[in-house]
Amino acid sequence: MGRFVSIAEARAARGLRLVTVRNVPSPWSEAAKGIFHVKDLACIYAAQSETDVPYAVMDWAGDSSVPVVAFEKEPLRTGWAEILILAERLAPEPALIPAVPEDRIRFFGLAHEICGELGIGWCMRLLAIRASLDHAGEKGTFPADQAARMAAKYGFHPAHVRTAEDRVVESLGVLDAALAGKPYFFGEAITALDIYWATMANLISPLDEAALPMPDFVRAVYTSTRDRVLAALTPALKAHQERIYRQHLELPVPL
Repeated sequence: MGRFVSIAEARAARGLRLVTVRNVPSPWSEAAKGIFHVKDLACIYAAQSETDVPYAVMDWAGDSSVPVVAFEKEPLRTGWAEILILAERLAPEPALIPAVPEDRIRFFGLAHEICGELGIGWCMRLLAIRASLDHAGEKGTFPADQAARMAAKYGFHPAHVRTAEDRVVESLGVLDAALAGKPYFFGEAITALDIYWATMANLISPLDEAALPMPDFVRAVYTSTRDRVLAALTPALKAHQERIYRQHLELPVPL
């Protein structure tokens, strides 16, 4: 992966572009980067720079969330599924969506359990916001003002927070059963589901510092201390996360 450019440069460029943040391994951005890397797609990577206007991503995309993916003059893409479908169109091989219809349906269901609203990543973020609102300033929490902004942005509904840990534990159980000793979730070939899990697992048990360098406070927030979640993160799931990075993604992770 090459250098990061400014948002303004990315807007003026052609081809495939991805906007993310620096020094924070946002799993949704890392998944998009991983998909582009596996497909060997040429991509310009951008982040807010000193030369950009304030809130340049908001100015371009209408929202401050990342990732934002642009391709030529097509509408911007921000959702994990639409980013994957674009990548499949631009580089059909290696295919990262199963071809068999039944597998494809199961693939998108499992991917939603990782990446979608109330999926593993979403629920781990809700739990981190809850801890930060309750214990701001302690190790492993966001600053209080940042937690409040995130709560407003990501729909911090009490009903969702109450079920978040249960959902993570349940989804980890389903993923462990789906892996079932196979090298990849769908057998002998990598799919985007393997990438989604490897990157999202960093919200529970991040790769070590040498593989995934990030600020200490971010690592503390990302590292789960919840006993039930850690118990559900089986050795097989942890080994799969590490192997996908080691065999298919960039190490150390470029942030």
